[in-house]
Order: sequence, then structure tokens, then C-alpha cells
Amino acid sequence: MPLFPSLLFLLLFQDSRGETRGPVLVLEPPQKLDFSNSSGGWLDCSAAGQPAPTITWLAADGSPAAEVPGVRRLLLNGTLHLLPFPAAAFRQDVHSTTYRCLAENPAGRVISRAVQVRA
Repeated sequence: MPLFPSLLFLLLFQDSRGETRGPVLVLEPPQKLDFSNSSGGWLDCSAAGQPAPTITWLAADGSPAAEVPGVRRLLLNGTLHLLPFPAAAFRQDVHSTTYRCLAENPAGRVISRAVQVRA
């Protein structure tokens, strides 16, 4: 008998008792975000689970997207904020790239569809 059904039973058993539940995306970002450098842009992501999942934004290469002072902010509510910027401050790795939202907790992880951003 494969291990997967046993694992599935364990996860369902734990969930029915209210102990753990893997993350489920409640608000998934759009597939595409076009924004101007004068307005900036927002990508929202939220998830439910038990315990509450943490949100991490992933860069195109799969690594965690870090804050870039004055350019990109990661808010505690799961929002990635691309700040308004002068044209001379354009960065392809920030303003014309792909992001994904990762929600994870001890019970599992889920990754959103890719979001293509373009300033």
C-alpha cells in the first residue's frame, strides 16, 4: 500500500481535531500587474490555515524577494508594495519580472500562480 493514503488520512485526522491544517490561498495575486513608475503597484496575497501561515514573496529565480529600500516593501499583511520611482531608478529585477506568493506553516505550503509585473 502506498504511503500517500496514510499521510492523507493523518492530515485529515489532524484537521478534523482542529490541530493542524495546511495553508489555502484566500487572496491570490493576479496573473499580471502593469503599473506606472509614478503610481507604483501592489500585489496582495493572504492564506488561511492552522497555525496561521506566513507569507513570503518569491522572486523569479525562486529565492525570497527581499525589501529594497525606497523601491520594494514587504508588508506584514502579505502585500508586496512596489513604490513609485523616478525613471532613472528602474530595476528589471524588481519592476519587470515575475513574483509568486508562498504561504506556509508546519502542515504544508502552497505557491500562487506566477505574477508578471511590468512598469
